Amino acid sequence: MKVEILSYTNDPVASVEKAACVCYDSQPTEDGRIMKACIKSGHSSVVEHASFEFEISGVSRALLAQLTRHRLASYSVRSQRYVAEDNFSYVTPPSIKNNPDQLVTYDFMMKKLGEAYQALVSAGIPKEDARMLLPNACETKIVMTMNARELINFCHERMCSRAQWEIRELAVKMKEKVQEIAPEIAEFMVPKCEVYEIPFCPERKSCGRHKSLKEIVKDEQSE
Repeated sequence: MKVEILSYTNDPVASVEKAACVCYDSQPTEDGRIMKACIKSGHSSVVEHASFEFEISGVSRALLAQLTRHRLASYSVRSQRYVAEDNFSYVTPPSIKNNPDQLVTYDFMMKKLGEAYQALVSAGIPKEDARMLLPNACETKIVMTMNARELINFCHERMCSRAQWEIRELAVKMKEKVQEIAPEIAEFMVPKCEVYEIPFCPERKSCGRHKSLKEIVKDEQSE
């Protein structure tokens, strides 16, 4: 998996600060203090004035299906209708990669699917129809633009340890890239259990990293 930032709002933090200051008739700060206060107070709409354009490659079509559930973003994706997928590359999950016996089966099936795809195309079947054979593991390339508010929300959901491994890795890499440009925004790109000053797990079943809100309240009541 490779993640790069192609473009972004010029001085993202300053853009958010200027927008927020219109609301409060105040002056922007140099350290993003107003932006941070807005995010913490829930006045997150001002953060939408900053956006980032990512190029994402080496990820599976299965990840794409999850990614596009985040609707407040723009996507451009490598087309399997027009682009030939001869000898396609594919993503191998760690659970399979670490199981030598099943890895053999997995690689064998990917090879056979590739051969079947090539046979159909060679026989004159349109690529848009032959692609029906292609697996969710097939690699794709995506250009995605997200505003900072949606980016923060994306990380809340996808950096959670209960998120699927591939999209969790993507969220981590996206944060690393934003960190290089706007660390004041990146500091809010955390799993949802760490959004508040007192961390707690909002999931039905916690991974154990933090207690659930119910457990915290129960502990308070027992003291």
